[in-house]
Amino acid sequence: MPLALAFLLLLSLSAHGGRSCLQCDESVREALSQLRFAIIPSRFHLEQLQARAQALLLGMEGPFFRDYALNAFVGEVEVDHLELVASFIKNQTNNLKVNSLRAADGMLSASHPTRISFSLDGPLLEELVTLRGKVIKEIKKVLKLYELKACDPKVCRLLKEEVLDCLHCLKISPKCIEKKYCFVDRQLRMALQYKKKSGYPWNQAMFGIVSICLAVFVLGVIVAS
Repeated sequence: MPLALAFLLLLSLSAHGGRSCLQCDESVREALSQLRFAIIPSRFHLEQLQARAQALLLGMEGPFFRDYALNAFVGEVEVDHLELVASFIKNQTNNLKVNSLRAADGMLSASHPTRISFSLDGPLLEELVTLRGKVIKEIKKVLKLYELKACDPKVCRLLKEEVLDCLHCLKISPKCIEKKYCFVDRQLRMALQYKKKSGYPWNQAMFGIVSICLAVFVLGVIVAS
């Protein structure tokens, strides 16, 4: 399958129902999108590195943070804490965009701009990987903090802060979480998200699985290329 087609399929799945956590904030999605359009393809000259950068940013705009929140944690976070992470990622993406454009201006004035541009592809990709790592670190803090509270039977009953459901992208009231769903593997977490009493259709659960599988497939295509 052509790499471009794989990207389009992944993006279409993300648009169908991939919003979550940070992606529930339109300003975050816009900041990531602006960064992507600012540096791809203009700032990458090696096709393979450009493809990897594209996949990384599309994942951050789409299902990446949703999958992380559901795989590693219960997928719920206090809204106030999430807003701080949203501000962090917007500042980081803007700084990276500005620095990237500044570097591009420097290349234009260089004696061998083409040679320099190729040598900067790798470092720019590393900056994107670092950006994602920083955001993961910040969102991990707030996801873990809420899970610790919600899984404590003494504390959870006292919670009053508004909470965001990272799967459905809905603000909900805080609630206690059964011990068997706390700090466990993905299978039990998915059972928590899709259990029948929630009224969430099974086909949406299947969509989530398909989305994850396709993301893995796109990564395989990138590596193979």
